[in-house]
Amino acid sequence: MGVANMVASLLAMLLPSMSFVFNLAIFVVTIYLLFYFTRKRAAQFEDEGFTFSQSLGFIVAMALFAGIISGAYQIVASNFLFTEKFEEVLTTSMATLKQTGVYNADMMESMSGLMRSYIFSPIPVLMSNILSNVLYYGFLGLFISIGTKREPNIFETNDESDEE
Repeated sequence: MGVANMVASLLAMLLPSMSFVFNLAIFVVTIYLLFYFTRKRAAQFEDEGFTFSQSLGFIVAMALFAGIISGAYQIVASNFLFTEKFEEVLTTSMATLKQTGVYNADMMESMSGLMRSYIFSPIPVLMSNILSNVLYYGFLGLFISIGTKREPNIFETNDESDEE
């Protein structure tokens, strides 16, 4: 899922006019992959059952790893691959904030440093990707877990005395 997010981000950077289509496609792919892998995991717990909380926990664990992968990609993209585009976004954001007239020069300077570190520094980028993936996948997981939970098999007995 992290790789799918990475590919969608890369395509959106290369073809900005098609970013809506890529974002829509990655939304559908994300839901499909969450459902597919969670059902596959639930199938491993056929006899003892796979509860809603286990399903949601599995989805959150997937979100952590997907966040690490997409965060690593964003670090590489912002610092090496698409530095100019990220600088352009930063410049546009700062110009927009300056036009509001709410912030003085000192505030703009401190915000510029803060925004620069948020976009280009590895730790904030990685942490924000992990947190956003956990929240996003966790929200989707609330609904997906309803369809992937399994009740325990009540007719399966593991007593060896019944077999004899």
